[in-house]
Amino acid sequence: MKKIIYLALAMMAGVMMLESFGEIKLGKRDGTEPGHTGSPGDTLKNCTICHGGLAYQIDGWITSDVPETGYVPGETYTVTATNTEHGATRFGFQVSPQDIDGTLLGTLLITDTTTTQLVGNKKYVTYRAAGVDGIDSRSWSFDWTAPAKGTGEVVFYGAFNSNPGHKSEDYTYLSKLTVKENNNTGLSSIGGSVHIVTLYPNPVSNSATLYLDLKKPAYVKADLFDMNGKLIAPIINGVFNGAVHKNINTASLAPGNYFVRLAAGNKTATEKLIISH
Repeated sequence: MKKIIYLALAMMAGVMMLESFGEIKLGKRDGTEPGHTGSPGDTLKNCTICHGGLAYQIDGWITSDVPETGYVPGETYTVTATNTEHGATRFGFQVSPQDIDGTLLGTLLITDTTTTQLVGNKKYVTYRAAGVDGIDSRSWSFDWTAPAKGTGEVVFYGAFNSNPGHKSEDYTYLSKLTVKENNNTGLSSIGGSVHIVTLYPNPVSNSATLYLDLKKPAYVKADLFDMNGKLIAPIINGVFNGAVHKNINTASLAPGNYFVRLAAGNKTATEKLIISH
């Protein structure tokens, strides 16, 4: 009888050790599956799909250095996601900037490859196994390049999960950050050392011209980007004065929407360029 009792106790201890090991391994999981931000485009799926329980709405867990005037298309900003739960020692998150249909807006850029990563064809940013530990709180930062002019409002949707090292006390929260577009960024509004600036023809077939009339010598840099913020070709880079005409060869580019970003002195501006062959 004693042998049976000892055997039963040993089996129970073994099961408890396996469960504990499994829970620790789960707490160290390397990121989440794509599509769990709680956004409309993700059909509201979030951390509760795997962790159970309820998801609670909370404000202010996603922040950025996008100014109140709005993002400038093509510019890169830093976004920070913060998960806070008193007593928690494991933290996770997933964030994605989307429109109402779930389309990725702008480009996500990883700045800390040790604690964060991109998943789902670079549409989502989430944690790595080395980025889950913390005491009461954990933050992750990454960069975001704003989308092309005319995109409008962008919403960063985020789902967050925390626990004290075992799955039985998981907490899930949903947070979002809305940033608007700065609509006063057309090339004609750049001002400063530039008297006149135009981009023509627009739409364009094979060749466009960027024209500037500088009031005084100034450093000028202009580049052509696609709608995702990828550099297509440099246009101007140097110190200029007076009238400047620069040709933009578009004959080999696929039809679609692009944008030109211009920096002159301490001023920056962007304008959409439509290519139609």
